[in-house]
Amino acid sequence: MIRRHALAAAIALLAFAPMPAAAQRGFRDTLANPTTPEEIALAFGIYVAVTLVIGALVLSIDRSYVRSIEARLSDDPVSVGVIGLGVLVGGFVVFAALGAVVALLVDAGAPAALEVVPTFVGIGISVGLTVINTIGMIVAGLVVLRRLRDEPEPSPWLALVVGALVVQVLYLVPLLNLAVAIFVVALATGAIVGQWWQGRTADPSESESHEQILDS
Repeated sequence: MIRRHALAAAIALLAFAPMPAAAQRGFRDTLANPTTPEEIALAFGIYVAVTLVIGALVLSIDRSYVRSIEARLSDDPVSVGVIGLGVLVGGFVVFAALGAVVALLVDAGAPAALEVVPTFVGIGISVGLTVINTIGMIVAGLVVLRRLRDEPEPSPWLALVVGALVVQVLYLVPLLNLAVAIFVVALATGAIVGQWWQGRTADPSESESHEQILDS
């Protein structure tokens, strides 16, 4: 899974920078494709911890934004999912086209340093997908809490923990993990795009009052 490989590489680089390259590769492989119970437990613990850190940052910045994403998903999940899937597919097509164009330019005599552009864009995409995936987990946690505890407004912090545990467990199941990742990221992407478009076209006073309602 692209998300897991990218996140595994980032974790290895951040936490084990002094390690030899071979050891870093081994650690990344362990995180991306755990096989033994110990490796599965290690990967699960690290991915949950990273999700909690990213989710805490998101909630610290703007909890009302996450609630607005959930509200949009609840209103029309099918349309939101279709939009999100279209954005993801279109984004990867553009990224592939960018890599092809850069390769052609370098072959035609452009500076070889130009090849780092797709690399940096790829890193940005990986970071963006990780944040989007985390927002999707928070929303999933909110849905689970509403069903289990019958709460009209469950805590987004508790939803972060519940969503991280539930979704990361599903990510450990082969084949199912891919379907769940596409489902979660597509829905979150569609809702984020829809929220951005609404904020772009809505009256500023209406957007501010809506955020105050969600925060209350």
